[in-house]
Amino acid sequence: MIRRISIAVLVAAGVALPFAGLLAGEPGTSGFLFLRLGNGARAGAMGEAFTAVADDATSIYYNPAGMASADGVDLNVTHSEWLMDVRFEQVSVVNEMLGGAVGLSFTGVYYGAMDRYPDSPPLGPDGSFSPYDLACAAGYAMDVLPNLSAGVTAKLLYEKIDFESATGWAVDVGLTHRSMIEGLTLAASMLNLGPMAKFVEEKFYPPFQLRGGAAYRYDADWLKGNVILASDAVFPNDGTTKLHLGMEYNYRMLASVRVGYKSNYQIQGPTFGFGVAYRNLRFDYAFMPIESVFGDIHRFSINVFSPGR
Repeated sequence: MIRRISIAVLVAAGVALPFAGLLAGEPGTSGFLFLRLGNGARAGAMGEAFTAVADDATSIYYNPAGMASADGVDLNVTHSEWLMDVRFEQVSVVNEMLGGAVGLSFTGVYYGAMDRYPDSPPLGPDGSFSPYDLACAAGYAMDVLPNLSAGVTAKLLYEKIDFESATGWAVDVGLTHRSMIEGLTLAASMLNLGPMAKFVEEKFYPPFQLRGGAAYRYDADWLKGNVILASDAVFPNDGTTKLHLGMEYNYRMLASVRVGYKSNYQIQGPTFGFGVAYRNLRFDYAFMPIESVFGDIHRFSINVFSPGR
């Protein structure tokens, strides 16, 4: 088992390393940073090592090529209790059609009411405001070869803070390859590739990142289900390389236990979670502790998919 984890880690890094030179940038040079907050409790519990695992509606976020795995309709609704009572809401849906699969998603991050203070210090706040971020995406994926899928997603971005706002757009592209080694999947995606946007006088690019992933699925009667081992190497345009590791155990497709780890983050590390399924409905939960006084992250998802998947 340890050997397979090591192989998955090395393969994930090998998939992405040839492109790492494209990501030159300085820390803090990106905007629309909410695009890096993840999607789905299943992925969250697996340390978001999901590039090669993605096979449900949340694939529109991690790797649009994963949408090609859709069998009928797949709907995911995710709510995250984030730091300092920030609300993070997401809805994603993928439908098998047009010779492949079409996906749509909405992301909204709501920061709650904040006091407004003018430039010169007053006796008290001058009213309040409620900042928020929005993203709407549409994507398409298909099998271009029996063992290779490709996908693309385009998204519109909007950010508002008090009286000021910023708009932009970005594109995601992804590939998923089911290798000749039974159970091994390799994948890569480029996320948030778009032009420079402007907020007041500050100009910035969307938070581009390259992800290379590997996942190994092992089915056995003695397990009464299967185990998935996954790893992602993540190269952001404005920071250091990250490594994500994840594992999922599925018992008879009825219950799942998941653990993960996010390496090279200042305040993030281990992740945990579980899922329970009944017929065409699945509930997932992820606990993502943060080394901060502002609290931890709790992510909840409901997934509805076509019967028989």
